[in-house]
Parts: sequence; C-alpha cells; structure tokens
Amino acid sequence: MIGISYHAGGMKDLRLHEVITLLSEAGYDAIEMMCGPEAHIPSGEVTDSLLKEVKARTADHGLKVSVINPFTGKGLYQLALEDKQGAMDHYALLQDVAVALGAHGVNFLTGYGGDNGDAFAWRLLVDVLKPLCRRAEALGITMNIHNHEATTIDAPSKVTLLIAHVASHALKALNDITNFYHLGEDIAEVTEKLGPLTAHCHVKGVRGMYPYSTFLIPGEEGDELDFRTFAASLGKSGYDKYISVETFPHMRMEKAQIAYDMMAETLKELGLR
Repeated sequence: MIGISYHAGGMKDLRLHEVITLLSEAGYDAIEMMCGPEAHIPSGEVTDSLLKEVKARTADHGLKVSVINPFTGKGLYQLALEDKQGAMDHYALLQDVAVALGAHGVNFLTGYGGDNGDAFAWRLLVDVLKPLCRRAEALGITMNIHNHEATTIDAPSKVTLLIAHVASHALKALNDITNFYHLGEDIAEVTEKLGPLTAHCHVKGVRGMYPYSTFLIPGEEGDELDFRTFAASLGKSGYDKYISVETFPHMRMEKAQIAYDMMAETLKELGLR
C-alpha cells in the first residue's frame, strides 16, 4: 500500500499543531516534517524535549513522520561550498531528527554549482555525501536526492549517476514527478526506471511546461499532471512508502483536502490503498 503524506512547507505560515490537526482531519497518513533555519522545527533550536513533544503530538493525531525536509535551507552544494564540515554537521543533525521522529529518511536538494563549474559541484557533492551516507547506513535511514529544475540534479540519469558515484545503499531517489514531468520526462518511464531506488515521492499540480509552468494544487481544475499514470507506475515497481503532497502557502486553505481526496480515490481505484 502507498501512504499519503503532506509537505508541511505548504503551511509554513501556520503553527505546527495547527498543521497536524488539519492533516489528521483531512485523512493523511503522515507529515513530511520541516527542519531548517525558519521551519516548524528550527534547526538551531532542536532539543530532545522538543522532538519528544512533536513525536507525541503527531502520534496522538494518528500521523507518522514520513521524512525530514530541510525547508528554507540552502542546497547541499551551497552549504558545503561555504563550510564543508558545517554542511555535514547540519545534515547529521537532520538525520538525528529523523531517527527521533521515526522518519525513514532525510531529503536534500543539491543546489546549483554552475558558478564554480559543474564537475566541481559534482565532486563536492560526492565528497560530502559519502560520509553522510555511511552515517545514514548505521542509523538505518536514507538520504533522498530531491530532483529539481535549475539544480545540479534535474534529470533521472543524473540521479542514478550520483548514486553510482557515492556507492551507498542509503542514497536513494526522491521522485518529484512534477519536476521531472515539466522538464519533458515521460511519467511512466522515469517512475519505473527509478522504482528500485525510490524512497520517497513528491507531487505538485502543474499547468504548462518549464520555464512557463505554473504549480497548482494536485487535483484542482487545470492540473495537467497525470497522477493516475504516476500511481500505477509506482504500484508496478512495488513502491510501498509515501507520496507527499507539495503545495505552497499562497494557495487556498482547501489545498490539503483537495489533493488528498484526488490521491486517495485514485490509489484506492488502483488497489494501492
């Protein structure tokens, strides 16, 4: 079965207890928890007592924590360029947060290394990810590559190449299918190709193709993303973790319910929920 999660960055303007309550009432299985400089869990203020409180609150509302997202933070490449050890320390903290909250992994954006050369960016990413992934292996969690347009890792071939270079079973793909789709990738093909490597998924609604695309609430009028094909392809590959709804704060408050209803109905019809 495939669970439905919600990227809490879509409600960063609300307090965490309000977000948890809304998601629980809407029917969600899990929350993709933010931990960053300006996130629901501020990365500079993490304490054992805070994490115990967050874990208890989510459990009391029937929610799991799917993954940890370093929301509002810089990409891994930019962090490492400024301070390599600092970048590793930051993501080690996020790994510890994941373990404390029962999440199965930590997401990361690579950022873009064009100013210093693409090869330089790749080498720095590999150098930083190798020790981070060894640590993740020991903790029993994953580091999830979040593909994104205008970053070093934007295509599925780059996801698999980075995984090959790091050579760790803890380095996995976060299949943000919308980011692949609006760059021209075939939904079924990319999903099945990355299937064995995928540890988490994101879905946004979208209209148009990059660089003229506009993100929408998944399932709202005008959404052109073929979620049914995505879900069916995940099912074909044996995926059984979470798909996180990714929306944005400026979208209307019904966003979580609209997305959940569409996804839950589709997954149920496909026998995946």
